[in-house]
Amino acid sequence: MALGKKVVAVSGSPRSGNKNSKSFTEKILDLFLDGMEPEECKKVYPHKMDINYCTACLTCWFKTPGICVFNDDMKTLKTEIEEADLVVLASPVYIDGFSAPVKTVLDRCFSMLDPLIISDREGHCRHGRFNPKDQMAVLVSTCGFSEIDNFNLIRNHFAAICKNFGWKRCGEILIPAGALGFIRDIYNEKYEAVKKAGREFALNGNISTPTMRSISEEVVGADKYQEMVNPFFKKLMKSGLNED
Repeated sequence: MALGKKVVAVSGSPRSGNKNSKSFTEKILDLFLDGMEPEECKKVYPHKMDINYCTACLTCWFKTPGICVFNDDMKTLKTEIEEADLVVLASPVYIDGFSAPVKTVLDRCFSMLDPLIISDREGHCRHGRFNPKDQMAVLVSTCGFSEIDNFNLIRNHFAAICKNFGWKRCGEILIPAGALGFIRDIYNEKYEAVKKAGREFALNGNISTPTMRSISEEVVGADKYQEMVNPFFKKLMKSGLNED
């Protein structure tokens, strides 16, 4: 891997990290990492960690600069994020945005920011970093609806996060119509495109626009999607999730 030697991947689906099955979001994340073949990769599952919510006490700003009042798992994770060359945020779209585990991690990264307000290159107010470092970031996200515009808010949030933390935004892997995962082979071309995205990043430090478009292209229209998915959901409603 030419770029991003140290990778921290936040696997933000609350259904990820299971021994017997992966969430769809984690599967896509793993395909990207497989294509990239990083020298060092730390994949974390924040929903399995002891991470308190940020309470906005401002201790990390004015009493112990850069050090959060909570002595929990975020202490180690924050250090790993600060030292990473690439941060990958993987989250399904939950109520139009990041899942709660990912948002909790991002909120706790508040302690990375210096309280003094500065202007960025565009003249916009920002906070600097206590320990600035050139870093890259990639978004991996899946959605249960068929239209690509369901990613608009999480994409905007990701862009803002990159500006606030000083991360170079290097690409987005977005797959709509995630509920079609029960249909065999329907995503095979997208899976290959995701691995290609990983290889592109390893070589160039970004993901090409054509590759991102091929990944995010809508699989089916809204009417067809409902026709395909709703019978499966009705079956699950009757079975109470007891299907194999």
